Amino acid sequence: PSQFFPICLPITESAKEIETKVTNKNENELFDETHKTFSLATDEDTNWLSDFLCFVRSDMVEVFEAHSGDVVARSANKKICLGQVGIRCRFCVNLPKRERARRSSTFPSSTGKIYQSFIMMLRDHFVKCCAIPDDVRTKFQELKDSASQGAVDSKKYWA
Repeated sequence: PSQFFPICLPITESAKEIETKVTNKNENELFDETHKTFSLATDEDTNWLSDFLCFVRSDMVEVFEAHSGDVVARSANKKICLGQVGIRCRFCVNLPKRERARRSSTFPSSTGKIYQSFIMMLRDHFVKCCAIPDDVRTKFQELKDSASQGAVDSKKYWA
């Protein structure tokens, strides 16, 4: 998926213009349904990754591009650009930000940072996300418990 990583597209509005528009909307209206999402999974995953990582990539995360609400919501030290590619939990995406567990989305700064961002989501988000259905949570935990460390640390495949 390196074709997803021109990191920033040209911004046609200033941050102040975006912030003004966003603050005048209900937080639930910030999710723009017109943005495309993609699966992080590929046909090659099963050749290189554990069943656990294949499951998370195919069933729990999605690749997306940042919209104006994402840009405004980020803190000053974690700035992103309109259209920047990110990875997010597909289960809590429509919850208000304050109801999501930490690291529900991430915006890797390069293709080389995808693995690191994904691992931080595994560690910090999925174990606490309240929006994951019980059957998915059970499968996640079973596969996580049975994955070997070598299979979990398959960093070379990710970049």
